[in-house]
Amino acid sequence: MLDTARLYFDATVALAIMATLGVIAGFVAFAVTGDRALAMLATAAVFAVTGMLLTIRLWRITRNPPPAEPATPRAS
Repeated sequence: MLDTARLYFDATVALAIMATLGVIAGFVAFAVTGDRALAMLATAAVFAVTGMLLTIRLWRITRNPPPAEPATPRAS
């Protein structure tokens, strides 16, 4: 149950990061150009690219798990 909650939390954080960066890019594009269509395009593009980068990062992390720690000898 706790693993499922962690999965949903991580997905929520990822979506929040994607949305925040997309909105910032949209505001910057609108401030620079004054074109609403270009601002929406920038928002969608940054949202998609951020999602792609987060997915690639997750794929790389799960593909190469960290090596197991060596067993320590017990003192008798």
